[in-house]
Amino acid sequence: MPQDRASAEELLGGVEAFLRQDVLPQLSGASIYKCRVAANILSIVQRELAQGHTADSAELQGLQNLLGREGKGVDKAAQLDDLNAELCDSIRNGKLDDQRKAVISHVRTSLQNKLAIANPKYAGYRESLGE
Repeated sequence: MPQDRASAEELLGGVEAFLRQDVLPQLSGASIYKCRVAANILSIVQRELAQGHTADSAELQGLQNLLGREGKGVDKAAQLDDLNAELCDSIRNGKLDDQRKAVISHVRTSLQNKLAIANPKYAGYRESLGE
């Protein structure tokens, strides 16, 4: 349950800004790299908090539609793991050959959502969006 101000995203953003603006300029050598990695991790966590639920829900819905499955259970992560394994098996065994366009569309959308969280500056992601 969120507390009063500041939100988790704001707190993470504050620490990230501190690392990038205040700490990083004072570092040298390998510490620069480590500080950038830490700041990037904070950015990823911020995006995960902001976009992760929506991305997971969209992926789950897409998998259920492709595989003709209903949602069962409350553990979304386990459902995603199971349905992604089933998708891989179905592709490998040719069960979804007649749904090739739908499979490609689902996989592309899921990967775009993951890249939007992991690294929205990645050139391949930007290109996939037509930018």
